Amino acid sequence: MQVSMASTQGGGAANEDTVLVSPTGVVVLDGLSAPKDLPMGCIHGTPWFVRQLGTCLLNLIGDNAVTLREALRTAISEVNDLHRDTCALDQEAVPASTVVMIRERGHDLDYLVLSDNVLVLDLGDEGIQTIVDKRVEEVAGEEMRAALQGPTGTAEHAARVSALVTVQRRLRNRSGGYWVAATDPAAADEAITGTVDLAQVRQAALLTDGASRLVDSFDALSWEQLLDLLRAEGPAALIARTREAELADPVGERWPRFKRSDDATAAYVRIGQPAPLSSEGKRLERGRRAGSSWGSGERADGHTAAVAPAPQDVAAALGIEPGDDVIRRTRIYRDRHGAVAHSTSWIQVEFAEAVPALLCGSHLVGGTSLDLIARETGRQAVKRTNKTTARIATTEDAQLLELQPGTNEAILVLSARFVDREGRPLEYGVDLGAPGRTRIETADMTCC
Repeated sequence: MQVSMASTQGGGAANEDTVLVSPTGVVVLDGLSAPKDLPMGCIHGTPWFVRQLGTCLLNLIGDNAVTLREALRTAISEVNDLHRDTCALDQEAVPASTVVMIRERGHDLDYLVLSDNVLVLDLGDEGIQTIVDKRVEEVAGEEMRAALQGPTGTAEHAARVSALVTVQRRLRNRSGGYWVAATDPAAADEAITGTVDLAQVRQAALLTDGASRLVDSFDALSWEQLLDLLRAEGPAALIARTREAELADPVGERWPRFKRSDDATAAYVRIGQPAPLSSEGKRLERGRRAGSSWGSGERADGHTAAVAPAPQDVAAALGIEPGDDVIRRTRIYRDRHGAVAHSTSWIQVEFAEAVPALLCGSHLVGGTSLDLIARETGRQAVKRTNKTTARIATTEDAQLLELQPGTNEAILVLSARFVDREGRPLEYGVDLGAPGRTRIETADMTCC
């Protein structure tokens, strides 16, 4: 998995969030703030607690034989052992934290959510799934409504928040209340857990409630738009946009909230290795070697075929006049992360009679278009000329690559021109690579 992350302090004295990452796991914690006027039975404080708990969790979930619930139960016990001799762990006033974590395990992705962190999973054709534990919002309703009354930043508002926390502490980790990671290992049994097929997951986001605000509190983004922002600009950009919204409503008049600005942590995860770009020539080589032009984890759909007038660049590549008839075949290559490339093959129209399948809007059977042409006419491609350029995606590029309108990202344009032994053009291919895709080339460096 590929992970990018960001965490910033809100209006408190310290950042009480933490995020930890391993090659197969991500853990995000949000420590529950303790108002200064309330007692605290731990001398170490909440930031220390979340760091210790997060470290224990990350170490434990590295063992695939340990379930995520078992890991959380053990981690709570291990952190208890670290400070039971110095702190009053039998009190209500002890550090506590929400938890969200994921783990790759073979062909599966395991997840656990405890309290109001949010896990967002992009499951491709099955849509976007959000997992969040909202039980904390179902208790202390009267105190919660009072604490949401503004203006934030006043002594009166702080007193109402303290009153809410006092009631919530009495309701933590007990039947009829809500559950968080604190000193009771049994809280792990109340976590929301699940497993999804890793092949279904394109991307994921693990968010503290300070980083999910733009969607679930401010209604400024959808979950899909939040994932798009994370993919295009990263977690720091999501938090920066959240801060802009908070500054635009400093006293909580538009968006009532407990804190003017909360700690915010976001981890964005791309599952698996995105498929690299392949030129038309590379796909031809792969097809001849392996029987398929698709790369590992790829598939293709959206096939079209028609006779169309040749654009100027196509006409120049095929040695015909602009506007002359030419076969235009298109398709889009995808992997679990979305579009890899939009591919167009421009083929001399004279081959339509010998190879009628070239005009069928479906996947070719029996090889690539050049393979079928060689088989039916004897004219085989013996030379190709590759060209790679980069440009900011045009409106048409964005439509073909299924990007959001107004996308301002760079794409690679790979072209390949194929000729036969007599130097006569056979085909001209153009691939538009989706933003963020890489092109990998290897060469034999063996000296003669």
